Amino acid sequence: MNKRIQELIRLSAVPAEQAEDYAESKGLIEPAEKLDVAKFAQLIIKECADVAADHDALDIYEEIREHFGVEE
Repeated sequence: MNKRIQELIRLSAVPAEQAEDYAESKGLIEPAEKLDVAKFAQLIIKECADVAADHDALDIYEEIREHFGVEE
């Protein structure tokens, strides 16, 4: 996992009960599920890179993916 993703995860940390209660209360996850924060971060990064690619900003697409170390 990329060091920047690790840092962002650390900066966004909240007590587990608080995070799970929020996600459950919003219907985002089932009570028995756990959120994979690293996977969530990678999916957001890929989505941002894809938006850049959709707007013919392929240099930005590559920069985003390289900066965060996200593979294809």
